[in-house]
Amino acid sequence: MNANNKKLVDQNAEVPADQKAVMLADQKAETLKILLNQITSFDNKASIIVTILGIVFALSFTVIDVIAGKSACQKPYIFASFISFLVCVLLSFTFAISVFSPRKRKKNIVHKRSLTYYEDLKDMDAREYEDLFNASNDAGASIEQINTNAEICSKKHKHLIRSIRCLIFVALFFLSTVVLIIWL
Repeated sequence: MNANNKKLVDQNAEVPADQKAVMLADQKAETLKILLNQITSFDNKASIIVTILGIVFALSFTVIDVIAGKSACQKPYIFASFISFLVCVLLSFTFAISVFSPRKRKKNIVHKRSLTYYEDLKDMDAREYEDLFNASNDAGASIEQINTNAEICSKKHKHLIRSIRCLIFVALFFLSTVVLIIWL
């Protein structure tokens, strides 16, 4: 055991049990706060992406008139690039929207009622809620709640990254369509 770990163990040995419980509760509350802030950040970024894609999608249909004015031998190239652009816009939009969708439990796993799952909370009466709250023995953030929010955060991150990756292809196909329209 190195000197830093030994010092940390010695410090923890000196802390009374009630203070350790308070420290743990504070750490859990801080962890939950960080996760909730990250979830909010992902939602805000997805909202910006959805807004941008909505504007780009609406404006993209002005290209159809330009494509119609081109000669028959040029249309297939421009049209293929434009369709690829639209597909990438729709993919990116789908991934960005999925950031907002609530997460549900898997149906094939049996779960007990939980204070951290919205579907359980909506069906509880006051007495059941109070019993679960008292049984959890945790007035602050529970480990279950932290894990649930960490899973949500992870899923939102994956969908947001996929949406951003699709945006790269949106930009590439947009540029190729513009170049084809101008040069052909």
